[in-house]
Amino acid sequence: MNVAGAGFPRTRRLLQSTEFEYVFADPCKAGEACLTVLSRPNDLAYPRLGLIVSKRSAKKAVVRNRIKRHAREAFRHLQNRLGGVDLIVISRARLADRSRSALAGLLSKYLIDAAGRCRKS
Repeated sequence: MNVAGAGFPRTRRLLQSTEFEYVFADPCKAGEACLTVLSRPNDLAYPRLGLIVSKRSAKKAVVRNRIKRHAREAFRHLQNRLGGVDLIVISRARLADRSRSALAGLLSKYLIDAAGRCRKS
């Protein structure tokens, strides 16, 4: 299923530590105990995504990679609805225990919620 404009090119990623620090400086937050999404408006016409999935939140690399894969997939499908925001997804301890469908639902919900909170403020 290839949706037009639903890729994840390098321009849609937060790569530099300064880009992460910009979001951490004054974030809008959304999430729950196992997942936090931070957001902050950017001066671009499109959203960008950064991921933080630590060994503390998921011991095995396979599980960390699965979480990141699902986060990128949710972002790809939602990026046309998010607008010009920088988003950082931070996983917490119990996120690895969620099923695939629950994980996808959580990510979609909180990506939209964080972007919406950012636009209101």
